[in-house]
Amino acid sequence: MNTEKLASLFDNFVAKNHLPKAILEIQNSKDNQQIEFKHGDITEDTPFALASVTKLWVSTIIMQLIDERELTYNSIVTDFLPIKKINGLHHFLNNDYTRKITVHDLLFHRTGLPNVFFEEPFKLATKIIEKDNSYDFEDMLLKVKKTEAHFLPGERQAYYADINFLLLGKIIEIVTKISLSENVEERIAEPLKLTRSYIPETELATIPPYYFEELGYLNRPKAIISSQAAGAGISTANDLMIFLKAFIQGKLFDKRHWDEIKDYLPLQADYAPVYYGGGHMKLHAGQHNLDEKLTFIGHSGLSGAFAFYCPELDLYLTGTTDNIKRSQLCIHLMYIMLLELEKENL
Repeated sequence: MNTEKLASLFDNFVAKNHLPKAILEIQNSKDNQQIEFKHGDITEDTPFALASVTKLWVSTIIMQLIDERELTYNSIVTDFLPIKKINGLHHFLNNDYTRKITVHDLLFHRTGLPNVFFEEPFKLATKIIEKDNSYDFEDMLLKVKKTEAHFLPGERQAYYADINFLLLGKIIEIVTKISLSENVEERIAEPLKLTRSYIPETELATIPPYYFEELGYLNRPKAIISSQAAGAGISTANDLMIFLKAFIQGKLFDKRHWDEIKDYLPLQADYAPVYYGGGHMKLHAGQHNLDEKLTFIGHSGLSGAFAFYCPELDLYLTGTTDNIKRSQLCIHLMYIMLLELEKENL
């Protein structure tokens, strides 16, 4: 890898987008060469908010529970959560389809449930920018019940909605009888020897702030803790690299799950050009036909955090651009770096 050229691209990107801090780790598994680019007050061991990259942890635990025969992809959500609690959660054209929702639907964002973080009338993401608010699981259920679904569960459509993973998080806690935080510690952090990866349960934990350009850094511990399985994770570029490799290589669950979760559909228009499989995203980079483009699979988050693997170049990329106002910058950075690395391989 031409580190000098890549460093120049990274520095120019950071300067152009006025990022106070950013970090990118790239590792080539063929020869284990790893390079790192960073700017500002951040190192490979500095914790940052993962936001939706947390979903990779949750997906891992769900697949582990399937391996342990505690549930299946076809398990119904009402097998775990009492119907009295979630009745009316999925309503479409005056009919209730809550009993039709499966673990598969949740993992692949194919429930049709609304994303109340960004949709009217609630738009919770906007309120979180204005003020640090906490919300519990029951609050989220109530808000979703007040909002019409977009399609029937299990249709060949994908609609990204955080409630899907909040439900998966609750299923994990019910099945294992311990908190999601404890599950992450026991099932992911300890086996991989991750020292700075966790889901905070109280405001006493180290919870990094969000950066929102003209508003600067915003401390939002209540909001982050509340997001739990949808996005409460905290980690570092180095820890993420270790986890990402284990996730892609199937070291934490049966590798055969990849035959199931590599079924991708495009998300709704405001998430374009992202495709979604089982618990992870897929994007394409390059100017060729779709079949010839570089792909990268993994997850990004509203915070600017990212963890992706490019199979064509056998490269792993982790880090953060640390900007919730322009969270898409992390994708742009990876495009730039991967296209340069593709040139080197021609």
